[in-house]
Amino acid sequence: MFCDVLLERNLLQFGMCGSTGKYNPYKAVESINRQRILLLINSTPLEVKRIAEKLDLSREVKESLTMLKKCGLVKEINGRYSPSFAIFTLQDQRILGSLLKELTFGVKEILEKRLSEVIRLINDLECTRRGLNFPDLQYIIVGAITLDYRALEVLKDEELLLPWKEMPGNGNYIFSGLELGLIDLKESWMWGNNSIYGKYWFSTHGKMPSKGRMAFPDLTWQWSEHIERNKIKRKMEKIGEILEALLRGDLSVKDLNVMVRKGEEELLTELTLLWALEYVIPAEKKWKINRPFFASNDLEKIRTLSESILREVSEFFEGKQPRILELYGQTSPSKNGIPFEEAFNLLYHLIFEETLNVLIENEIINGPPLRKDGGRYSPFIGVGIENPLTLT
Repeated sequence: MFCDVLLERNLLQFGMCGSTGKYNPYKAVESINRQRILLLINSTPLEVKRIAEKLDLSREVKESLTMLKKCGLVKEINGRYSPSFAIFTLQDQRILGSLLKELTFGVKEILEKRLSEVIRLINDLECTRRGLNFPDLQYIIVGAITLDYRALEVLKDEELLLPWKEMPGNGNYIFSGLELGLIDLKESWMWGNNSIYGKYWFSTHGKMPSKGRMAFPDLTWQWSEHIERNKIKRKMEKIGEILEALLRGDLSVKDLNVMVRKGEEELLTELTLLWALEYVIPAEKKWKINRPFFASNDLEKIRTLSESILREVSEFFEGKQPRILELYGQTSPSKNGIPFEEAFNLLYHLIFEETLNVLIENEIINGPPLRKDGGRYSPFIGVGIENPLTLT
């Protein structure tokens, strides 16, 4: 599962939390005229003829609505169309602006209060105990795992947020829109991408470089256009084995080859790839792991602390819920019948992203490193889990 954001497309920005199926919602909304249609019917439900008249379009309106409806992005009631996902206009964003700042400040205070526990946890991680130092561990644990991945499940359990829902074409996601002008999603810390290969979980989290991330699983998603999924899985399991072996200690090619049982030529090729992607570095004729790798017991500790922090965040949100619902009732998504739990998916991402931004700008935690591809994001790996969102 992953959370991803579509870059700027003229009128609207779009975000997706979950995974696509047969129909890619990004493709359905990338046309500027489709965005014009969505903005128009977001303000008031309209018939095809009225949409065509107002936008000075003809046949394209019907074709666009057919495709949007096929993807589950618009609904038709009595011949009138409206969006079936949350689109927050500039006016909506102004209505919610002070509330989002208030909620961000509250989450920041909770995290600052609990940061000493995070630091103690980091000191007890397997990689830290063997002397490895990764400055972005606080970001990974607080930002990626707690405020993003794990929060989706906890807030779902508290009935505050819907992390994903069934969509046409076997998709499982929440899709959201944001009118351009006040918030720039492409500069946010909310982008998290995840894939599991066997027992290994590969994740990247942070900002997105313009040409995509040179890390896993982002690269393997590109591989999938050229090679079968099961072959990718086998390759990534082998890479996971190499990184897991290096978690225990620095190893020569010969010693590493004994542990992972590979040919030396193939092993050197994979080590060179991992070196280029900054997962490993050479150290005194040995190879050293260069990114955080969480063993299963590490993830269990993180999960326990994350849940404790998020219960406190949930209680804070629940105390603010009357005001949240009051202001949400004044927005376009509410007027279009979008359940609050769906709309809060994007709003929560905006809250935790700004929380991270404040923590990083105030040097309370370190942000992700600047990578060779120009992006600021944190790649990391975990072992022994079934789902990166539940961390079980």
